[in-house]
Amino acid sequence: MKCPECNAENADDAEFCSLCYARFKTQLRSSDIDEKASRLREEDQYARLCCPSCKSLSPLDTQFCLRCGFVFEDLEALMVTGDEIERINREAAEFIKEEEKALLSEPIVVTAESDGAEIMRTLSDYLARGLHPCMHAHGRNAITYAMKLIALVGEDMRKGGTDIRLRANLITEAAITYLEDVEIELILESV
Repeated sequence: MKCPECNAENADDAEFCSLCYARFKTQLRSSDIDEKASRLREEDQYARLCCPSCKSLSPLDTQFCLRCGFVFEDLEALMVTGDEIERINREAAEFIKEEEKALLSEPIVVTAESDGAEIMRTLSDYLARGLHPCMHAHGRNAITYAMKLIALVGEDMRKGGTDIRLRANLITEAAITYLEDVEIELILESV
């Protein structure tokens, strides 16, 4: 068999060219299955095939899973309707939203010894996703450190064309005699 790309001679049963590695067109399933795929696609253009091996979705006319290579043969058993896909996507979005709420329900606790680089990455990630990260700092040194980290994140974001807004709340309810007794909550949002 001659390679259509480079004209190199290859074995008749070769799947790839031995010279240029071009993939030869191979038929993985029968033409009846391909006709069935066309008919199913006409009935529901948003339907997909769910791979039983890795659970990823592929178009109906795909002969094999785009993720793991599983060959699709029983299309009707593997088909997921467009309505079902929409429901799955809606549930996934709700799950992600709940997961983000859970992430944000726990404030980022800042101490004078905290890893500033990790806190800055976390803040930048949350802000880029449109979330409002919350930080807690207790004592003068921790509050000063938290404010420096916020200033650095704000400067990075400003370079990217986005500003941040800071809201500070006093957590300490008792009368404050010493600065080391102050505990504040800092909430950020991108604007």
